Amino acid sequence: MPDMTEKLDRFTAKILAEASAETKRAMDETEHQREATLRKAEDQVLREAYRYIHGEVARIKGAAGRSVSRRMLENRRALSLRREEMAQETFALVRARIAAFTRTPEYGKRLEELLGDALKQLPGAEDVQVCLREEDKGWIPALTRAARGRKLDFQTGEFRMGGLVALSPSLGLRVDSSFDSAAQELSGHFAELFGLSLSDE
Repeated sequence: MPDMTEKLDRFTAKILAEASAETKRAMDETEHQREATLRKAEDQVLREAYRYIHGEVARIKGAAGRSVSRRMLENRRALSLRREEMAQETFALVRARIAAFTRTPEYGKRLEELLGDALKQLPGAEDVQVCLREEDKGWIPALTRAARGRKLDFQTGEFRMGGLVALSPSLGLRVDSSFDSAAQELSGHFAELFGLSLSDE
């Protein structure tokens, strides 16, 4: 099983590395386009100011200032939208890879590992409920064997990507090992790392 954990860790690391590399490439491209647009806007403002400088300096400065501010705001908005698109594209790729993984035998082994870890966090619980996706119910016999005699009550969970949630009402404890929660946490880290905000310069 440690071998499967290593494989899953390598698989996860590979997905994250590919997602990070794709994000960096897209960010670099977006930054290059942004700089080119800004240079073009600045050049245009300078040409306009030079052409009218002798008679209408005050008017041109006001118009140019408004134009530059508007263009900078538009560029910031465009950059923010592109970053959001890149985040969505990246996570669509991650979801597709996870969906493909859940159709492999290794996924069943991973569910067994997740169950083992969850049961360790619910010591002494006599009322363990295990929530799975409807399409993962075929793994119940293997998970029952992996529980080594502990009684489990299997239910359908609200998550969609995979994994499991184990809980004990009597202990008031819940262990969320769903892929949905992991992806949501990753999404937050992604936004934090790459600064998906309109205020970026």
